[in-house]
Amino acid sequence: MEKRIPLTTKNNIYFVIPDDILYCKCNNTSTTFYLRNQPEITISKGMKVVEKLLDGNNFIRPHQSYLVNQNHIVMVDKTDNYTLVLSNNQRLPSAIRRRKEMMDLLKVG
Repeated sequence: MEKRIPLTTKNNIYFVIPDDILYCKCNNTSTTFYLRNQPEITISKGMKVVEKLLDGNNFIRPHQSYLVNQNHIVMVDKTDNYTLVLSNNQRLPSAIRRRKEMMDLLKVG
């Protein structure tokens, strides 16, 4: 069985398989997890805490507000400022200053 991570909200503790997370979006003091085939979950933790929680699970940070599961990236749209396209057709931005690191992590020349 895959290792699950706990996501604690005000009313519940969810146990989520990291590969089911498409991406996370941070809004200063809270982070929303967007999941495959499940409703989104918002916790009251910032991006630094979430990065530590997901460390070693194939996530990259292409933008200060996003943490993206590499397993769900299907395309990088170079014609649209290196926008990431995910398996659910969601399009996420990449920051110019993070682009080289992102492309290196994705092993793209």
